[in-house]
Amino acid sequence: MIFDGSFIIPRCASSKFDIRRPSQVCFAFSLPPRSLPHASCLPPPSAMLLLIAAAFFNIACAANVLAPNISACNEPIGVPYAEEHYRCCAPVPSYEPQLFRPPVPSAGDIIRVRRTSHSADDKYASKLARAYSLMKELPAEDPRSFVQQANIHCAYCNSVYSQMNSSERFQAHHSWLFFPFHRWYLYFHERILAKLLGDDTFSLTFWNYDHPNSTDIPWLYSAALSPYFALCTALRDASIDHPSSTAALDYSIDTDARSRNVQLSENDNVMYRSLIRDATTAEEFFGFPLRPGETQMSQMGAGTVELKPHNTVHGWLGNKSSVGWKDMGTFYAAANDPLFYAHHAQLDRLWEVWKSIPGHVEFDDADYANAEFLFYNEEGEMVRVKAGDASNTTKLGYVYEDVETPWMEAVPQKRSLAPATLTEENKICEVGEWFVDTPCSFTLDRDPDRSKSSPWLHEYLELTMQYNTTDIQLNIFLNYPSANATTDTGCEEYVTDYALTRYSLMYQDMLAESFEGSKTDKMDITRRLAALGLTEEKQVVVTIVPRLPLPPASPGTTAFLSASLVYTSPYESRNEVSSM
Repeated sequence: MIFDGSFIIPRCASSKFDIRRPSQVCFAFSLPPRSLPHASCLPPPSAMLLLIAAAFFNIACAANVLAPNISACNEPIGVPYAEEHYRCCAPVPSYEPQLFRPPVPSAGDIIRVRRTSHSADDKYASKLARAYSLMKELPAEDPRSFVQQANIHCAYCNSVYSQMNSSERFQAHHSWLFFPFHRWYLYFHERILAKLLGDDTFSLTFWNYDHPNSTDIPWLYSAALSPYFALCTALRDASIDHPSSTAALDYSIDTDARSRNVQLSENDNVMYRSLIRDATTAEEFFGFPLRPGETQMSQMGAGTVELKPHNTVHGWLGNKSSVGWKDMGTFYAAANDPLFYAHHAQLDRLWEVWKSIPGHVEFDDADYANAEFLFYNEEGEMVRVKAGDASNTTKLGYVYEDVETPWMEAVPQKRSLAPATLTEENKICEVGEWFVDTPCSFTLDRDPDRSKSSPWLHEYLELTMQYNTTDIQLNIFLNYPSANATTDTGCEEYVTDYALTRYSLMYQDMLAESFEGSKTDKMDITRRLAALGLTEEKQVVVTIVPRLPLPPASPGTTAFLSASLVYTSPYESRNEVSSM
């Protein structure tokens, strides 16, 4: 591997050959043009053999490890057209980053306790603000600076790096990398802040918006309440920055119109689905496998918590008047808001909550355990870390304060008494017919014997919708033709939502006056069929319920094009990216 003119013996070996040392001759290759040294000269034959051998050795030993190649840094993917030129590559070291592994805890080790953001007192808030002020005072090129810390999220989440030994991009979202990447990210961010403060006991807080008493923006980060400039100057939606706001964990185009009680109920529904009902396997909770050389699966590979509440809280906080809804509403700018780290500490805590639920088991897969990330530590040194080493927070030197999780009682209820049939009172989804605000239903043929003969296959509803300048969210229900816009999602019949919005469809060009096309998604209904007692049925009823944006926004129009059942493994299904 080449870093700024240095040849490094691969990480499988223990020695290092640095051609910039006076006792050695200089040589460089495989560098981008702007990184080439001003002078290069041919090494002696013995050094040349060493270089060639090491190059092949590096390819061989790293071929089966998913890792970013930081010497292959590209323009970020997914930055809106209206955004200025954006670069977020990390400084490239001149040495081979060493593997950092958490030490075995000993009796004298300090175990930091991450507490709730809402319980923070002025002493803690003052300390946190000072830490971020010190971080922001560091030179921009310092990898510990606030600029570089924010760039980490852009680099890993807007796919600026290529995978090692592959032309595929490295992406930390939409797969099983989501949780371990963000845990390591917070770990080093927290240690850098502690180092700047000179306080080894310092820890981040977590914003537990899953509790009804903590749904507003924590006071220390609030522009309306906090006296600490360093914590509350990010771009946010000002309309929600007040003590009586209620975070919408299912944030969508119409959630702002809800009463607090309705939103709290829906928040509980989201949490129960994301950590219990729809997250019984590691693949469902973490996201699906991403192995070396594979193409990223987009959102179809994401785990339940990544979709909600991760994505939705980001969207809820984003400034709707700014490009891409930044800061928090977009990957490349999200970490510019200090609240980002409290949000992700909450998600990191939810990983621990999920593990505490009986029957939940993490991945036992070498590709997952050996996947690597690169971070700068509190000393400004780049190190390598492995996804599998992130599992135990105690080894990482911290634990979470134990708080209530009332949403665990939000068990979904079965509201249909028997297999549904459609009558003249039900609006039927007609192919190609545009509709706006009226729910419609259709009957779907299925083969019960197929599921019996191939129990490892899941049944997926494949739904294709057409849109025209659309801002509509569709709730999908199974066996519930009476569902309408007032029906909550706390029932077994609810499957998922289906976004046909300007933000989800036209993210690259938010200013487009018109757009049209079609979108196909697959929705796993296997467990819903079993919960509703429909596994023996040859037909099932599906209902589409539109949710419309608040005035004066126009919802546009959408039309039902097709629906079918597909029998496939979950991994294969999610490997087929939605068409737009």
